[in-house]
Amino acid sequence: MKAINLTKLVITVFLISWLGVIPSLLIAYNIQIPSALKSLDILMTLGPLLGASIFIYRSGGKTGLKSFFKRLLLVRVNIKTIAVAVMAPLIITILASFVGFKLSTTSWPESFNIGSIVSNALAFFVMYLIVNTEELAWRGVVFDKLFDEHGYFKACLIIIPIWWLFHMPLFLFPNGHQAGYGLIEFTIIVISQSFILGWIYIQGKRSLLYVHLHHQLINGLGQAFPIFPVLIGGNMLPFWSFCTLMALLALLVIFNAKTQPNKFKKLK
Repeated sequence: MKAINLTKLVITVFLISWLGVIPSLLIAYNIQIPSALKSLDILMTLGPLLGASIFIYRSGGKTGLKSFFKRLLLVRVNIKTIAVAVMAPLIITILASFVGFKLSTTSWPESFNIGSIVSNALAFFVMYLIVNTEELAWRGVVFDKLFDEHGYFKACLIIIPIWWLFHMPLFLFPNGHQAGYGLIEFTIIVISQSFILGWIYIQGKRSLLYVHLHHQLINGLGQAFPIFPVLIGGNMLPFWSFCTLMALLALLVIFNAKTQPNKFKKLK
């Protein structure tokens, strides 16, 4: 099996995914484009899957691809892993919402009732579960190889700027990121999530299921609850509460990793 060139893989994923953002950016700046190009926006979320699949196939053929996708169904029953991967997104989102509105001394928006939250959470989660393929590339291949070479902490530090840069086209819209938050908040999330997802990946023994579930729960719940500033009149406190809680969770998993040096050290 050939070794995967991570630099070429990262560049390929960037190019495919960024191509998917261009139509939306042009439209946002009132530039007319052929209607056929509008369908390219799906490449932003499918880019990681396409890029990873190309390089895995070149490295290991059909056998390599089969082995890779099997890890999406790999269940590792571990209470700590499930708690961080599945329960933490829900707890953090609920707490951030209530704390944020309490600190801002504003009323809970009426449009975010139990019915709308549950239905939107399910709809957005399922949608992201199907179309958002980031974890297949970033944890499933890039972090996987970096961990073998450098161990948990250095692998997380290396992947942070890569993952951060991957999302930069989303901040090129006229009013910045469409969710209404800025680069500072986004950077906190990327740093925190890099350590959290890396920890989940190692604790789950390289299962792609748990990192994928965690990422899409964060995406889905973030849009179902009154977190994103654009959905709540620009109120930043719920999102800042979310960032703070996410950073605290990252510190907890980092501390846990330090207590298990053999489990989180490099393999090569």
